Amino acid sequence: MDYRLTVNGVMRLSDAAYIPQDPGNRDWLEYQAWLSEGGQVLPRLADPDSDDAQRGVLGLFKRLI
Repeated sequence: MDYRLTVNGVMRLSDAAYIPQDPGNRDWLEYQAWLSEGGQVLPRLADPDSDDAQRGVLGLFKRLI
């Protein structure tokens, strides 16, 4: 199973399900167990308005528009 960090939780990549940081959520508990077993979560994607996202070719196109 693979997960990616989001602003307030994680996204399970197998089905693109958003899992909030809720200790009562079964998926969040499964994610926590996966982490404790050595799972490595992918970093959060850059905010499209952040300075990092404004760099490169995509950032150039966004600035031109």
